[in-house]
Amino acid sequence: MLNKKKLRAAAFIDYEHWYISMEKIYRKKPDIGAWIDMINERADLREITFFADFSNPSLNKEIAKIREYTNKIVETKNPNPHSEKDFTDFIMLDNIYQKAFADDNTDIFILFTGDAHFNSVVAFLKTICRKQVGVYGVKGAFSSQLKSTASWWVELPTDSDILKPYYDMILKNIRYLEHNLKANQKVTFLNTVNSVSEHYSADKQKVRAALQSLIDNGYIESHEEKAHRKMTVTLKTNWDKLISDGLWVAESQSGNLFIKKSSPINKEESPTKRKSTAKTSKNKPQKKS
Repeated sequence: MLNKKKLRAAAFIDYEHWYISMEKIYRKKPDIGAWIDMINERADLREITFFADFSNPSLNKEIAKIREYTNKIVETKNPNPHSEKDFTDFIMLDNIYQKAFADDNTDIFILFTGDAHFNSVVAFLKTICRKQVGVYGVKGAFSSQLKSTASWWVELPTDSDILKPYYDMILKNIRYLEHNLKANQKVTFLNTVNSVSEHYSADKQKVRAALQSLIDNGYIESHEEKAHRKMTVTLKTNWDKLISDGLWVAESQSGNLFIKKSSPINKEESPTKRKSTAKTSKNKPQKKS
């Protein structure tokens, strides 16, 4: 079968929305490269334009990073020093309309904004220009009206993006245990959640969600075992799959196991110093988690 030809796309990014919302809500910065990769999975991205008031010092520092992907960067600073009116939306809308009228070769218009002011242009592109319109926005700062008008929409960061830091905590914890447990000891779900959240001062619900995500995606196998009339969930990690998918670097490649048996244990090295995630026959059995 022939591969289906991807539709040609042009993207318009309100970088103020992306950068400021990510920083304020998630304390993270935009990953432009990962976002472009995401788009290229569904479209042939031919043009990208970034819009922002780059007189903002934090945004100004982002220009070099943006230039790694495109030179189409539009400064939207208000030229009137006595006015605080934001010109970003106005300038971005003008560019979108010009593109729609002048270029009939673009099949998909991709917008990155959460502002409901763009609802009209999205409707225009869909109904009058017969274009497909995809909208990306930051979760927690994304207009529900804009979502409902778009052909499709995506919120960032994705659940996987949010959980990635917790994956690392969990996998380091499990890897340490696998190299230090006795023969009759096993890694369990509940003790892993408790130990990791305590050692890293991490949100327990997010640690639990991350561990469950690793299980759901086949990186960790969970097995129910009965002990003393109670059920315990034990864990077995598929390191080959984790390495293949880039979630773990093999020790032979990195030359640095998280903790070696001969290494001195301290708080930074061992997430199990204060509370072991191991289960022995002497431990009180856990309830099913």
